[in-house]
Formats: sequence, structure tokens, C-alpha cells
Amino acid sequence: MDLERDYGLTLDALEPHAGGFASDCWVADGRWFVKVWPEGEQPVGLRQLGDLRALGLPVVEPLRARDGELYARTGTRVYAVFPYLEGRTATWEDWRVAARALRRVHDAPVRVDLPPVDTTEPAIRDLAQRVDHPWIADRAAEVTAAIARLDDVRSRLAGKPVPQVICHTDFHGLNLLVDDRGDVAAILDWDFAVIGPREFDLWVAADGGDRLVDFLEAYGADDLELDHLEFALLARGLRDLSARVMNEIDRPGVETWGFDRIRSVDRNLEIFRPYCRT
Repeated sequence: MDLERDYGLTLDALEPHAGGFASDCWVADGRWFVKVWPEGEQPVGLRQLGDLRALGLPVVEPLRARDGELYARTGTRVYAVFPYLEGRTATWEDWRVAARALRRVHDAPVRVDLPPVDTTEPAIRDLAQRVDHPWIADRAAEVTAAIARLDDVRSRLAGKPVPQVICHTDFHGLNLLVDDRGDVAAILDWDFAVIGPREFDLWVAADGGDRLVDFLEAYGADDLELDHLEFALLARGLRDLSARVMNEIDRPGVETWGFDRIRSVDRNLEIFRPYCRT
């Protein structure tokens, strides 16, 4: 990175930061947050961050580089620079503020140019071709059955229209920054934001274990659609499984974020059921 060349920033210190799943992140002089995307990836949705902020959402906009772009290049990778905000990533002890922040996103007017949700799930299609991978080969039948179930649920969605809202789709603790007062300072990483069913964000409530009901109550959940929730829960587990298998990264996450989620779908759906339309 050449922050002076690309952004006109003269720095004294650049320290690594435990950032995203596959990205490299740095803090510069305690003032700037630098995100470097993985090899071959391009930043998505940077131009929409200003529009989301204009809706009153706690969103951090990137700086413009000297050439007017929202990112720059370092070798064969790209990077962006954001103002650095003090705070900590959320935990499930922050379930109340997290749920209310998510409701705020869903209640925002849909006045931002985001793509419609894509339920074809190309990453899961890739996983279907790699069930012989050594990390999952002993459970290939389980993966194949979960993908078949996802396809079956998808076939039912078109006949069950639901409201379309701004969806973050990756609304977990690492993407929620909480300040020292316990309030939400920023919602981070909007790379995969879409216009879609709110159910496609509410899968996150299931990650809270015994906090699922608390989260739904704080969110004010009602009139949810069960098939859309089933699709979202299955897709999240399979998508996270695919990300780890296809990139051969985070072997323990295959269990925690992949198989554990898939195996808990039916149990979680029963908890969601009282908040769904009949």
C-alpha cells in the first residue's frame, strides 16, 4: 500500500487489525481503517454507502482516493480507506441493541441502488461439486441432502411474496461496532447488501442460541414467512460451509458455522414459528 501516493496520507504507524474473514485489515495512526480485499476480489457496494448513510443508518463511508475512486490498488489487490471508529465488535450480550439496529435497517425507505436478492446461490452450487473434499467427504450425503432441501424450499418461495427491504445479509457481531456507551457506532461490511425479504437477515437470531426469542422480541418480529426463514437458515449454513471448503480456510468453522447451523434448522424453525404468519 502507498497511502501517501493514493490518498495523500502521511502516516507514522500502520498496525494490523483482526478484520474480516478473508480480508487483510490495518489501522493507520489510529485515524484510518484500511481494508485490503483478497486476491482476485473487487470491492462491492462502496458507492452505496453514502446513500445508506443518507437514510440515517450508521454507515461509514470510504475516503476518495486522489483519482476520485473509492479504492486503490496495491500490487494485484485492491484496498479502501475508511475513518477509524473506536469501539468493539458486538457479542450476544448486545442482542438488544443489535436487534433494534437491524429493525432500523429494515424500516429504512428503499431509496438506495442495491441489487435484488439472488436465491440461485452460486457458491452452494460450487459446493455441490466438491462434496468429495476431505473436510466433508465423510458427510457428503448430509451436504447433498441439505442442498436438495434448499432447492425444494426455493421452489416454494415465488408463491409466497413478502415485503422487500434493505437487507445487510451478513449482520453478525463482527460487522456491528458498539461504542463505550453500548450503542451502535456503525454497521460494517455492506458488500453483500441487497433488496430482499427481511427473513434473509433474521437468520442471525438463530446464532444467539437461547437469545433467539429475546432477539425477535427486541426486533419486534411478527408476520414472518416460514419458508423464507427456512431458506435463509439453510443457505447461511451451506454458504459458510462452501466458503471454508472452497477456500480451504478456517477448518473449525466447517463444524461451527456449517454443519452445526444446518443440523439446527428444524429446531430453530420451531422457535421462529410463533412469529410467522399462519
